Amino acid sequence: MKPYNSHMKKNSEENFQFLQVDPITGEYFITIPEWMANDLEWYEDTEIKLSIDGNELILSEKDDD
Repeated sequence: MKPYNSHMKKNSEENFQFLQVDPITGEYFITIPEWMANDLEWYEDTEIKLSIDGNELILSEKDDD
């Protein structure tokens, strides 16, 4: 498992994360940097919607319908 890159710069073209696999469950995951979650006002238990547009994965906060 690759270490978390704690030196990311806000809105930089250099913001990358490694796709990782949990060795116990086999599920894939990425880490969202704390500053990104804070900027979006996402906190623990925020429900995140996942969608795909072409070759892009889009994360957005679930709408309260």
